[in-house]
Amino acid sequence: MINFKTNRGIFNFRVAGILLYQNQVLIHRSMKDDFYAFPGGRVEMFERTEDAIVREMEEELGVTVRVDRLLWICEHFFTHENHQYHEICFYYLIECKDASLLERGNLFYVTEGKTEFEFRWVPLETVQDEPLYPTFIKKRLGDLPVTIERVVDFGE
Repeated sequence: MINFKTNRGIFNFRVAGILLYQNQVLIHRSMKDDFYAFPGGRVEMFERTEDAIVREMEEELGVTVRVDRLLWICEHFFTHENHQYHEICFYYLIECKDASLLERGNLFYVTEGKTEFEFRWVPLETVQDEPLYPTFIKKRLGDLPVTIERVVDFGE
């Protein structure tokens, strides 16, 4: 995976999926965190980002997704657990036809390795109230871009 630490901070190359279903979006968090993000993970060396989001959804949720299109490329600068991060993330609109994912309910838990994750389906009309990062996406979920957008986000 493309993630490394320097004396100035941590660099992370990540992909995330925007999965919409019946006017809701899927978000997740590690149980040790007090905030949510979009499901996904780190890109591996020589892996296409489209392949990375498909692999991550298979690993985390056990489902096969189809990539619809790339929405955003975001340079995200933030602090987490007393570390400065410089993250590049590709946000893809993805589709999942697997009914088992939808049948898990609005709240479910998944363990991957030693980490437990909470997944939630959140209505688009209340997503603004969630501690969800990066925040710019909360405002854009109801109006997805038709072309790829580049965003620089300095967190809050």
